[in-house]
Amino acid sequence: MKKYGLIILMFCICTSTYGQSISFFDLTNLTNLSDGQAHTYLTLGNTFKRQYLEEKDGKTIEHFRSISTKVKEQSIVIGEHVKLSNGTLLRTVKYDTRDPQHIVNLIAQARRAKLVMKFQGQDADNNIYKFDNEFYFITMLISTTENKGSVEVTQKEFVGY
Repeated sequence: MKKYGLIILMFCICTSTYGQSISFFDLTNLTNLSDGQAHTYLTLGNTFKRQYLEEKDGKTIEHFRSISTKVKEQSIVIGEHVKLSNGTLLRTVKYDTRDPQHIVNLIAQARRAKLVMKFQGQDADNNIYKFDNEFYFITMLISTTENKGSVEVTQKEFVGY
């Protein structure tokens, strides 16, 4: 009888949970893709749809919003980049969510990926988490005043030996 009670409890827990639309590895991988590839990656899974395009400093910035109504609103911005003198593009991907738990999950995924947390602190509006490795600089914010959070993943210039 205890076995059946445990199974029922596990079933109830699993049915009440939900997932976020993107993982930490997805965000870092998006910085390695061209704008067209990133667009295809986001729309192919029917998880995100393009909300609008924006022209900024000669760059086409794409804004995506989550499609699912089962999770709180999530958005991703791609297309921002810095062009180095050798022609290499260092891309930035931004992710925003209306569920701070999504950011907590992404922080845990970054720690499991062995990224070094360079800073953890707080300002008037946000809890701030900054991660770093040879390839990426990542800033994660969880609002202390509103129910939201954000992540910004920026590629770094890699200097090989």
